[in-house]
Amino acid sequence: MQTVIGQVLGILSTIISVCSFQVNNKKRILLIQSFSTTCTCLSYLFLGATSGFALNIVCLVRNIVFSFERKNPRLDYILTAVFMILMGIIGAFSWQGPISLFIIIALIANSFFMCLGSAQLLRYSILVTSTMVLIYNISFVVIGGIAYESLAIVSSVIGILRFRKAKVANT
Repeated sequence: MQTVIGQVLGILSTIISVCSFQVNNKKRILLIQSFSTTCTCLSYLFLGATSGFALNIVCLVRNIVFSFERKNPRLDYILTAVFMILMGIIGAFSWQGPISLFIIIALIANSFFMCLGSAQLLRYSILVTSTMVLIYNISFVVIGGIAYESLAIVSSVIGILRFRKAKVANT
C-alpha cells in the first residue's frame, strides 16, 4: 500500500506541475509548484528515496522564499548560494550511495541556472539536470517523477527550438 500511495502522489505532483505552467504569474507558479513539490517529497518518502525526499524539502523552502518579491537582486544570488550549499549538506546527510549524486548535483545546478535569469540557458540546463533526476527516478521506480522529467526534457527541447535566435546569413 505504501508503494501505491507513493506512486499516486508522484503522479499527482506531475499533474499539478504541468498545470502550474498555465498560470501567468511568477508568484502563483512558485506557490503551485510548492504544492507539487510537497507531493513529490511525500512520494519520495513513501518510495524510500531518502535523498529525493530531503532535497525536495529544500526546494520547497526555496520556492516559497523566491515567491516573495525583493528589491535587491544581490539578495537573490546570496539566497541561491545558501540554498545550493544547504542542498549539498542535506544531500550528504541523506546519502543513499552513488545514485544520490544524480539528484544532488541536478538540484544544485538547477538552483544555480534558475538564478541566472536566462530562460534559454535554463532550458539547456534542464536537458542535463532533468536527465540526471530521470535516472534517479528510474532507479527508485518513481512513475510520476519519470513522467515529469521526461516531459520537462521534451518541453525544453521544444522551447530551445522555438526561442532560438535566428541566424543571420552573411550574403
